[in-house]
Amino acid sequence: MDIRQFRVVLRSKNFDLTRHFYEEVLGLPCLEEWSREDGRGALFQAGEAVLEVHGRPAADKGRGWDEGFDYQGPEQKLTLSLVVPSAEKAYEELLLRDKNIPGGLHRDADGTLVFRTHDPDGVQVSFRQAAELGPERQRELARAASAYGP
Repeated sequence: MDIRQFRVVLRSKNFDLTRHFYEEVLGLPCLEEWSREDGRGALFQAGEAVLEVHGRPAADKGRGWDEGFDYQGPEQKLTLSLVVPSAEKAYEELLLRDKNIPGGLHRDADGTLVFRTHDPDGVQVSFRQAAELGPERQRELARAASAYGP
């Protein structure tokens, strides 16, 4: 199997707010945007993956939220987990872009520093600090990788 790209597709209730969040607040580069009869959309680069946001057609803009995909309840249907060099720096950078960004820094049960927030549709976005691998763990991973050949 030759996978060329990994995408996560989100249907937003309010395309304009969601697009603003991912481009302006999170600072993800917009790769492409479209507006057609069947809907609007945008692609955002998120590390090695692409986030694809869909919304209702621009002509339907005055009809309220697109209820076709609505997040409800305390459990998230989807979490975007972004691994970053420093969760603290990610948090500080986002506060400079939007001083009212919800969420905050905390440590998970395994001790990893994480900043969690959510987009305008309630999708949880988690900035997880990349783990520092000790020498023993690096050797274990190298041995496991060499078992599969060059």
